[in-house]
Amino acid sequence: MALAQTADSHLAATLNALRGLSYDGVAADTQHLVPGVFFSLDPEGKTTVHVDSQPGSLLAMRMEVERPGRWVSLNLRVGDANLTDCRVVSFACKSQAREETRFRVCLRSGLPGGYRDVFFPKTVNCSPDTTVHMDLLELARHDLPFEAPWREIVIFFECEAMALVLHDFRLTMI
Repeated sequence: MALAQTADSHLAATLNALRGLSYDGVAADTQHLVPGVFFSLDPEGKTTVHVDSQPGSLLAMRMEVERPGRWVSLNLRVGDANLTDCRVVSFACKSQAREETRFRVCLRSGLPGGYRDVFFPKTVNCSPDTTVHMDLLELARHDLPFEAPWREIVIFFECEAMALVLHDFRLTMI
């Protein structure tokens, strides 16, 4: 009997596929690096995202900005998790940047005709030293649909030149 895949195990499987990827090149808008992992680039900006993904590592990226847009994001699909029995959604990430930079993380839930973003409260601060960041959403405090046809973790980067290594990312729903 097969076990149902939870959102956190769905994302873990997706990130394991990313860890096995060998890719060195420019990431086009909505081009999936592996199924369920893609960058979204504001078409009003002119941003280039260079990705270096080697087997065993998660993701190294370098962003060049000729004209800042409103957003640059890394989208990680987490399936259609039913959060009815969930109280907390949390994540932990391990990152490193060439220079001080930061990003925000949200849980995006699909809705008929659109989506709803709920941001984790803390900003992730990256530095030349490897840092670990943890954050959580108490679901009772947010207007979040408990059922959704799809969900993503969306990492919103500052629209500025930067270089960042995402060593690890973990999602937990309890």
